[in-house]
Amino acid sequence: MPQIKEREIQYLKAFWNELEQEGELLRGQELPLLSGEDFFLFEKTGNRLIYENVYFARRKYLTVFGILSEYGKKKEDVDKLCDVIASVCRERFWALPAHVDFKRLDEKTIDLFAAETAQTLAELLAVLGDRLPVDIVELAKREIMDRVLVPFCSSKPPYSWWETDRCNWSAVCAGSIGMAAIYMDRMGALPEGWKEPCLKRVCAALECYLGGMEDDGACTEGLGYFSYGMSYYTAFAELLHEETGGRVNLMDNPKCGKIAAFQGKCYFGGGVSLSFSDSGCDERFLPGLSAYLSHCFSGIKTPDYAAARGFYDDACYRWLPNERNIRWLLAYGGGERAGDDFKACDLLEKAQWMICKDSEGNGFAAKGGNNDENHNHNDVGNFLVVYKGEMLLADLGAGEYTKDYFGEKRYQILCNRSLGHSVPLIDGEEQCAGEQYRADGFEWDEDSEELLVSFAGAYCDGCVDRLERKIHMVAAEGLCLTVADSFLVLNGSRTVTENFVTSYMPVALDLCTIEIRGERGVCRVRIWYRVGGNEEWMQAENLRVVPKEHALHDGGKTTVYLLQWDCLIFEKQEMECKMVFEFVGKEE
Repeated sequence: MPQIKEREIQYLKAFWNELEQEGELLRGQELPLLSGEDFFLFEKTGNRLIYENVYFARRKYLTVFGILSEYGKKKEDVDKLCDVIASVCRERFWALPAHVDFKRLDEKTIDLFAAETAQTLAELLAVLGDRLPVDIVELAKREIMDRVLVPFCSSKPPYSWWETDRCNWSAVCAGSIGMAAIYMDRMGALPEGWKEPCLKRVCAALECYLGGMEDDGACTEGLGYFSYGMSYYTAFAELLHEETGGRVNLMDNPKCGKIAAFQGKCYFGGGVSLSFSDSGCDERFLPGLSAYLSHCFSGIKTPDYAAARGFYDDACYRWLPNERNIRWLLAYGGGERAGDDFKACDLLEKAQWMICKDSEGNGFAAKGGNNDENHNHNDVGNFLVVYKGEMLLADLGAGEYTKDYFGEKRYQILCNRSLGHSVPLIDGEEQCAGEQYRADGFEWDEDSEELLVSFAGAYCDGCVDRLERKIHMVAAEGLCLTVADSFLVLNGSRTVTENFVTSYMPVALDLCTIEIRGERGVCRVRIWYRVGGNEEWMQAENLRVVPKEHALHDGGKTTVYLLQWDCLIFEKQEMECKMVFEFVGKEE
């Protein structure tokens, strides 16, 4: 066993204490009951959370008593786990209502959570062995086969869209099925001749997953989905490597090394995380996954442990990531890391992301890309700024997942539409959804340390002929970000509405100056413009604040604020806007 570091020891103690405390609380309680009425609520109203909250509460019991049984080895925990396994095996559905076809309702739909449940039960049988009663083992085996392995292995490829898709689903579903198949084969429960074809399909699906990552390693679905997908990819890769006696190593891929390095680039000071796409500004990293990736690849930057995921930070209470936080830290912790190194700017050229930070972790991130990325938001040209551990200029990240969120009304939801991002409106028109709506250019000048994003192509044809945004950061006695936008239309005139997003209530100091006041930092906003190549800059005097309701990922509601101002673009005359954001520490 390696000599793990003090921060890892302290993390494991705190993590184990959370599990033990939860075990004490849950040991005398019955599992909450799933309601058929709540299951069908999604189809009737689009609400996911009511049913899912109960579903994931039940998975909490499975994970808590599974880990306590594996590492704590108390008989009362094993007894409780047996009751939980039996109850999970009696569930009508393992899939969530958001993922089933209500026109052809099938109790054996394999979605993320049906696959995860099969993996969890199969691994528990393998880990605990004869500590589980024979009747519980046989019940779990039957359900794993009947609900997941038989439907998948007996299907003609692809079983479902996710088997050939380039997103986290392919990693989680396929990785879970692959692990379940290996465990079941070891227990003699998989029919002869099934394992090799199953694992071949699983590996093909995992290739699709890697194909969804950019060549520079970026996960454009968002940082949270990086942790999710890579947990199941790496866990299956480790098990397959063991199963094949080292002949097959899915981590032996140069792209995997670049993907592994992605996470370390996405954290600012105070543990604030990059929230592009359906991610969040408070994503917690998995210490176990980070330790395993550091074991596989050199130079992997581990985020500050202040941002490490505790047990309660996973609202789904998944077995695998939580269990690997212990298993992989004990096995691979203490490795060499570059976590204390400082690099000012990371350019992810294929994803068209730029992330710049000063030595204290203050800085900005900006993106180009296109408007048909995984978990897409219409956000080409968007940027965010973090200062003193607060995202004062925000990317709202993921909103509440509802039926509409993944349906035709997706871009009517604030956090997904371009209105909810720091990008302009042209004649009141927002950016369009679709792969063809993209950045025309994304260039980083190392000498001037200036980013240029061209993104007229993110708007409908004829809306604007040229839209260029230059971003330059200066870090000295605070932080200053200068954002310069230039516009050109060749036919007619347009009204530009500059639009910036913050989660903190702005305060107008005068007609042309607004302050965004966080708990620890203040951002002062000043805006100028000029038309037709005039040398003289004029200060804007129509700054306004527009409050908007934002539905948070956990179902709560909050108010966010749009800072806006308008200016005319005249035909064939360039109009330039210069926005200066000055960040200083808040006076005590």
